[in-house]
Amino acid sequence: MGPSDAHQPSDAELIAAAVRGDSESFGELCERHRARIWRVAASVADGADADDIAQEAVVRAWQALKRYRADAPFAAWLTRIAANVAHDCRKSAWRRRVMPLSVMSARHDAGDDAEALALSRDEQRAIRQAVADLPERERSPIWLHYFEGFTMAEIARLSGAPEATVRSRARAGLKRLHKALAAMQVRNGAAQATGQQEAEQCST
Repeated sequence: MGPSDAHQPSDAELIAAAVRGDSESFGELCERHRARIWRVAASVADGADADDIAQEAVVRAWQALKRYRADAPFAAWLTRIAANVAHDCRKSAWRRRVMPLSVMSARHDAGDDAEALALSRDEQRAIRQAVADLPERERSPIWLHYFEGFTMAEIARLSGAPEATVRSRARAGLKRLHKALAAMQVRNGAAQATGQQEAEQCST
């Protein structure tokens, strides 16, 4: 049996070691869940800004690790922190630039399952950016459930709220999201119409 076949510690074992101050164990934890962190970061930023979001999420997770409750999935806890950092990035003064948004179409289902939508990359980014702008209590259940696939029961354990409350927050967030995306679509449509008129005037 080679070194690669040796026992791989579980998340729980790594968390326990990290709580005791083992930074290497925490680094391995973050490496295991790196894809989740980067999905969040890349949904609202590019390049150096995405790096900043990912790194800040890891720093905040390390600082908050002793408050992690083992009855909730670590991946969900880490993703929630990354989503909060993305929200702060969208709202704070250190955001370096505004990401371009394409014309979007958005529909929502206030039930448990979101309707599958065939969306372009730009449309997906626009939706994720809009979710990042939601209040935290609505943002977390939507992001974790619809983007990361966690159950409402798991999210409820993470938040410490009853599952019915988490579902209610998700429904409220979806309604708010629908209104925000509809407003963006109107603004982008108006901007496109203005651009087309200016182009026509220049060509005459």
